[in-house]
Amino acid sequence: AQTNKEAAFNVSKGDLLDVSLSQGGIEITTGNGSEVNILAKNILEEELDLLTMEKIGSRVEIKFEGEESNNFELVLSIPSSLNLELSTGGGGISINGDVTGKVDASTGGGSIIVQTIGGIADLSTGGGNINTGDINGNADISTGGGEIKVGIINGTVDLSTGGGNINITSVNNSADISTGGGNISVEDIGGKADVSTGGGNIKIGSVSGSADISTGGGNISLESAKGKVDVGTGAGNITLNNITGFIDGSTGAGDIYAELIPDGKTKSDLTTGIGDIELYIPASVNATIIASTTVFMWSGDESDLDKIRSDFEPTNIKRNKERKTIEVTYVLNGGGSTIEVSTGMGEIDIKKK
Repeated sequence: AQTNKEAAFNVSKGDLLDVSLSQGGIEITTGNGSEVNILAKNILEEELDLLTMEKIGSRVEIKFEGEESNNFELVLSIPSSLNLELSTGGGGISINGDVTGKVDASTGGGSIIVQTIGGIADLSTGGGNINTGDINGNADISTGGGEIKVGIINGTVDLSTGGGNINITSVNNSADISTGGGNISVEDIGGKADVSTGGGNIKIGSVSGSADISTGGGNISLESAKGKVDVGTGAGNITLNNITGFIDGSTGAGDIYAELIPDGKTKSDLTTGIGDIELYIPASVNATIIASTTVFMWSGDESDLDKIRSDFEPTNIKRNKERKTIEVTYVLNGGGSTIEVSTGMGEIDIKKK
């Protein structure tokens, strides 16, 4: 037969709730007050002695080592001012209400749902979705497979899923974000960004530092960044707005749109196997732009140059009849940052920003 067991302990702000379960879901409701109320549900009577609930100093410790109580779950109501360390071999973890301390939560498999976290967050599941509100500290979040949705993170973030979409409102420091496959969306990143997906679209607002963005296949869009911007997709369009620094951007097949203010010395590369490239650059910068494309319908006259258009006057034009390639060089204000723009099959537009 199954039975329930209850317990209650008085706690103080900053005390630790330490939960370790061999299996079963954990459901927590936070509020004011100064008491932890515990209800352990659906325990097989023969496994009752495998459940311990006690307070040791400033720590409330709950342990369950039963293997046969398949419907076991732990329901708690606690003050929001505790620090939480929660682990279960399998089952969902949900926290209804805010936590002002740190949250360390892990499950062998199941979803994790948390609202606002006032401290650092370390959340992991072997497989399942993770959904949180704002996190007022550093965040380390991972799932073997599932979607991740997070609010504002007021620290650095390391976030990964074996497969699934990732959606983050914003990160106020550097971010390392990856999924085995799925779309990634982040509004703003307050430091450097390392963002990758095995396949899917990536959409990012502003990045306050350098950006390394890659997808096995999908579109990439970035609203602004400062420093080095390294973007690559196996196939898909790349859109880069308001980049101050330098770009290494490539797609196997797709169009590239870039707005660049180069630093005057560092090299940039924009390359697509098949697709058009549109580059916007201020007329006042020191740069040497080298644009090249293949002309399959080679005519040998000026019409071959229609594939490369620019608001700037060309300094040099090279034609290679055997390879059917055209290379046009534009030297702006005596030259400076080299910007190589090339497409295997497509057109190039270079415009004044």
